[in-house]
Amino acid sequence: MLKRFTFHPSLAWQSALCALLFAFFLPLQVQAAPQYAVAINGAGSLTSLLTDNLEITRRLSTDDMNADEVQRLVDIAPEQIRSLLATEGYFSPAITQEFDQQTTPWQVRFTIVPGASTTINSVEIVFSGDVMQKNPQRTERLRRQWGLPVGDVFRQKAWDEAKSSLLKALLVRDYPAAAITHSQAHIDPDTNSAALTLTVDSGPAFTFGTLQIEGLQRYARSMIDELNPIRPGEPYSQEKLNELQARVQDTGYFRSAFATVDIDPAQPNNVPIRLDLNENERKRLSLGLGFSTDSGARGQIKWLNRNFLGRDWRLESQMRVDRDTRLLGSDVYLPAISNGWHPSLGAHYEYTDNAGEINNKILTGARLTSPDKNDEKVWAISFLADQQRIGDVYAANREALIGSFSYTRRRIDNLIAPRRGGYVASIELSAGPAGLANKKSLARVVGRATWLSRNYGNFQTVLRGQVGQVFGASRDTVPGDLLFRTGGDQTVRGYGYNTLGVAQNGAIVGGTVSAVISAELVYDITPQWGAAVFTDAGNAADSWNGFRLKQGSGVGARWRSPIGPVNLDLAYGHETHEPRIHFSIGYGF
Repeated sequence: MLKRFTFHPSLAWQSALCALLFAFFLPLQVQAAPQYAVAINGAGSLTSLLTDNLEITRRLSTDDMNADEVQRLVDIAPEQIRSLLATEGYFSPAITQEFDQQTTPWQVRFTIVPGASTTINSVEIVFSGDVMQKNPQRTERLRRQWGLPVGDVFRQKAWDEAKSSLLKALLVRDYPAAAITHSQAHIDPDTNSAALTLTVDSGPAFTFGTLQIEGLQRYARSMIDELNPIRPGEPYSQEKLNELQARVQDTGYFRSAFATVDIDPAQPNNVPIRLDLNENERKRLSLGLGFSTDSGARGQIKWLNRNFLGRDWRLESQMRVDRDTRLLGSDVYLPAISNGWHPSLGAHYEYTDNAGEINNKILTGARLTSPDKNDEKVWAISFLADQQRIGDVYAANREALIGSFSYTRRRIDNLIAPRRGGYVASIELSAGPAGLANKKSLARVVGRATWLSRNYGNFQTVLRGQVGQVFGASRDTVPGDLLFRTGGDQTVRGYGYNTLGVAQNGAIVGGTVSAVISAELVYDITPQWGAAVFTDAGNAADSWNGFRLKQGSGVGARWRSPIGPVNLDLAYGHETHEPRIHFSIGYGF
């Protein structure tokens, strides 16, 4: 969940923040000068490997190093260098060393001639076990997919990864008892070549048995059975176990869920599935207080009942009050149906006062959500109504009855604190014919995407984009929740929350088209702390004719907290010519 805090600083605040950011970006570390310096020549691209791992370089900052200890480190360094170069395929390096004590600091020099890299001239992979008898085509496919083919440079890391990848391809489907029984990389330093041999025993093919549940006390077993995607007799699949675990965990009825099987090669058929559950309590009342520079002090009450009407339905109700918003609403989540899809119902009332526009809004609807969160689909039907007021001049009553479909594709290791890069992309399609509630036929399309690069050294890139349009009806007849406004800490920084839109009678209201783009470069100063530079652009309007992006740029600080990245940004609005502070938690997925 994203939390937004934005305020417009005074001059004193701006000066203080600039000083803090300057201190953050340019940390000064005062350390005693090292007693010796190390120079590594001739290693080329392998220099960083040696610098990061040699004991003599890692102890540079050690105090009170005497000449005898440094000499010892110099003497053992060549063997360490050979071992490190061997991991990259260089098995015959020439190494010379020098320790000069006539200078201050002392000078240690290593001159390295790595020699020719070792290439792979043969690969022999032998399979045994059930896979050879029942599925020899699979073994041929695994050989073709082998990650270290003839002609590649031999590297220890690539050798380990190739073995692990081949074994994993068997373990995750059909053969959870598979094992590598023999592996050898024979290195010939005279020819700079490597001969690889690998023997893999698949073991027997496993099949699933019945589901055994531990820890189920408050809730009905039928709920779990409806969610279970595995049928007795099916071939073993780790993906199926993960899916069962995720489906149960996502219901909200359980703190944790772990699905496992006993791997015994002597008993591979109809292996029982063990599901260990830790249940959540049936009812919970939560009270909360908070503060946002967008909307002032906030009070919130939440009521959760996981046995609503005595039917294991989950009721979630909340009331929230702050300076600009009054919200009262409830959602009822029903147990999953036979295909794992989750039906739910909801009704909400909300009063908002934002950027000069006052709205009294009602939203009711029903949803059907798919069980796969990596490729999530949601079908919904919704009724929206609002009463809009802008000062004492303009008022409009707007209604819409729409059906919608949304698809979200998630390819990321962790939604709260992703580490390996990836993306989240979604598209939402909505439509409603003229008639019962709609004054005119309308359609709505919204696409969103956030992409995080892998870390390249200490750098990572974050790109965001959104585009949307309402077709057919105008903003005078379409409820505000279907229109577009932008601006704020997760859209266009440098502007207030939802202050970019259509100007009307001194207020900012929603438009029928919108687009937002953002690019951010993050530099990791330490594993927990980073600095960022960014530029955002976006706006909302009544049509693409005359649509103009409004830009904001700035710098920020990043902290990898246990609840996700914490972002503190100082942004400059190119349209307003004023700076603005933004604080948020998490990514704008």
